[in-house]
Amino acid sequence: MESTLVILGNELEYDFLSAWIKYTRIKNNFSQEALAHGICSISHLSYFENGKKHLRTDVINALLKKLNIDNFDKFVDIGRVRQKLNTMMNDIESYNFESAKTIYNDLLKIESLINHSPYSIEFKIYDLMYKTFVEMIDYNYVKNDLILLDKIYTSLSDELKYLYLLISGDLLYRAHENEQGIERQMRALNFKDTSWINFCLGRAFCFNDNMGRGTYYLEKALDSYEKSGRYLNAVWCHNYLGVCFSYLKMYESSEKHFNAGLMSAKHFDMVKLFWHLYNNLSDLYLIKGDYKRSIKWSKLAMECNYENLACVYNYISACIKLNKLDECKVIFDKYLSEEYKTSKYYDSIYFLYLAVYRFKEDFFYEEVKNKILPYFENIKKKDICKDIKLKLIEYLESKRKYKEANKFYKELMNEHIH
Repeated sequence: MESTLVILGNELEYDFLSAWIKYTRIKNNFSQEALAHGICSISHLSYFENGKKHLRTDVINALLKKLNIDNFDKFVDIGRVRQKLNTMMNDIESYNFESAKTIYNDLLKIESLINHSPYSIEFKIYDLMYKTFVEMIDYNYVKNDLILLDKIYTSLSDELKYLYLLISGDLLYRAHENEQGIERQMRALNFKDTSWINFCLGRAFCFNDNMGRGTYYLEKALDSYEKSGRYLNAVWCHNYLGVCFSYLKMYESSEKHFNAGLMSAKHFDMVKLFWHLYNNLSDLYLIKGDYKRSIKWSKLAMECNYENLACVYNYISACIKLNKLDECKVIFDKYLSEEYKTSKYYDSIYFLYLAVYRFKEDFFYEEVKNKILPYFENIKKKDICKDIKLKLIEYLESKRKYKEANKFYKELMNEHIH
């Protein structure tokens, strides 16, 4: 079968035309029955929309007319647009967000033209990619877009299916729908085994308490990036491999990757990566019980003035272990303020404050058990949840409430098994 046809004076690709008609139909609340009525059978329209059958030009023209599409004014040069989209994708994968932003802003100037063409869906997916990885948009803002794109998924080309699954998987993962996010990215891998999807999967498994699989995909991505000379991407692989090996208690391997990442980050002046490496090194030494070194790296992370307070949590935790409570007070005074209240780690700092100053009071137990713990369980911060439960056990045992303490012990054991 031919892969293109001429519609309204323009040569179009069947893949994009069929997906566009389906997308426009759903967007305008047309059922297949309503659109097909008087033009073709419902089954023929369904096969066409799903890329399984071609329709005659006159039938397609009639469908477009019913959807109020009767011309393509100033039809865009899709070749040039695709070149820009592909360059933007490569920039985003390589964390070259400034260049990606420039291209995106150029594309926005012709967005209205693209949106009135069969390539609007292709642009929509790349637009979603930009918003996901550059703007870090919240899942709830694009939830309706995903619902609509899910409905036309079967009509997409394999290339767009791959990209859509990679993007939507990342969005779902960040919305704490971990299993759904990973499942989508595994399907993306089945379409294309790329360095980017291996990196995304490795990172997702790393933070879904499956470090073994995380290292597998991250090592594949690292090897691919290094062989192709994409050293900036390789640094991010080193960072997440360090995290995986840290939680696997393979401390030498963890240090090796963090040090490799830090050396490269300094060489390439990757300032935005410094905080991640400093914080993850502080994490490593906190887990290892080397509290002085944990303090050293968490201090460096705090000096980066990054909005994430994870390093503050590490710093206070290490100070508590070394009984440096005076230093804790200075940090509490600074970070338990209105300025930092919107941080997702704010309540973790508050938890440590209560553990230091109000541990013997009933207020500690009620506040931590009923407010702080549910919050971190909801956002799936397992490491902080573990710290909280261990402290609640300590409190309950000090009050001789062994039955209640045993419930938390069982929860921790079950989490360890799974």
